Amino acid sequence: MKNLYWLSIAFGLVVSGFFLADRRFTEVGLIGALICVGLTLGLGFLWFRPRPVWQGILWGALAQPVVVSLNDQMVGISNKLGLTHLDAAFYSPLPEETIKLLGVVIIIIAAFGNVKHPYQAAAIGMAVGLGFDAMENVPFILNAAIDNLDGDLWGAIITGTGRLFTGAFSHALYTGIAAWGVGKLYAGARHGYWQVAGFWLAAIALHTLFNGATMIAGEWPATILVIALITWTLIIWGLRFMRKQDKTYAAQSSENVLFTKDPEYSS
Repeated sequence: MKNLYWLSIAFGLVVSGFFLADRRFTEVGLIGALICVGLTLGLGFLWFRPRPVWQGILWGALAQPVVVSLNDQMVGISNKLGLTHLDAAFYSPLPEETIKLLGVVIIIIAAFGNVKHPYQAAAIGMAVGLGFDAMENVPFILNAAIDNLDGDLWGAIITGTGRLFTGAFSHALYTGIAAWGVGKLYAGARHGYWQVAGFWLAAIALHTLFNGATMIAGEWPATILVIALITWTLIIWGLRFMRKQDKTYAAQSSENVLFTKDPEYSS
């Protein structure tokens, strides 16, 4: 499976090259995009401490340009089916959460991740989501620097700040939730496949709610504040939960104590 991982990375590099080659940008926009990427990854390393770091971040970053074309295809399908009112779900949540979760599975099976507990799979998911977050901001900032009537600098600042404020790590949150289900399956939980499906759907639902809220923010600007509050509350809660799980597991491993097996993971 390591070959599959590196093959997918190579494919992502090719697609990313075509994705970025034809994109117009200014020097200010490029600098702003790089700063935003640096802040996203820097804060991610500081807060999330994802493991494995580079494999997940690299996969997530290169998956983002691939998903862009899938998003367009999903919109076309929803339009043909007369489901345009579901574009908030079809346009990005469904393909994005599916592709990112596929990356988590590939990384785990490729033995980059030694998963013995669901939180470890969630950490891999957060790494994939972090890479996706960092790459997703790039085209938004490049376009804003060109399109903003008040100038390149103002466009880059407004867009970069807005994306960091409202959902700097939103994809890390979504993919961490989805990956928790994979971790449950990998750890041998009962009804593991159903849990994979359940947490995957939960990630899609949360992503859809976020997208739907941003769509109505133009009419109700206060919605942006609500989105930011909810997103950051969930992220902070998730970080605290993950760190608690990490400390608990580390303590158990260091003491090498045999605990009673959780009934959920019994055969």
